[in-house]
Amino acid sequence: MPDPVTGDERLHRYGYAYCLDLSGGILADYEPDELDQVTSSIGEPYAVYVSCQSMDAARAFLREVLPGVDGLVDTNHFEILPTSGFLALMDRHPDWDWRRRPSTDLR
Repeated sequence: MPDPVTGDERLHRYGYAYCLDLSGGILADYEPDELDQVTSSIGEPYAVYVSCQSMDAARAFLREVLPGVDGLVDTNHFEILPTSGFLALMDRHPDWDWRRRPSTDLR
C-alpha cells in the first residue's frame, strides 16, 4: 500500500515495516562515475530503494529477496557489491553492519 506522505510502497513483513521506492528515482542521487560503474557491471540499471527501521529488518528482507537476483547491492556506505557476494558476506558474518564496517574489513 502506498505511503500517504511519500507515495512509496509500504510493506509489513516479519514484524517490520519497509518503505520501497520502485520508481528508480534513486539513480538521480548517484555520481556519474558510480552510475558508470553500475552500468558497466550490469547494463542499464533498475533501482529499488528500501528503507527500514533496523539492521535486523534489513537482513531479514535482503535474505529473502536477494537469492537468485543477478545484480548489485549499494550499501549506501561507499560500497556497491555483487548480490551473490553481498549474500555470502551476510552468511559468513551474520551480525555484519555494512553501515559501520566496510566489506574489505571482513575476513
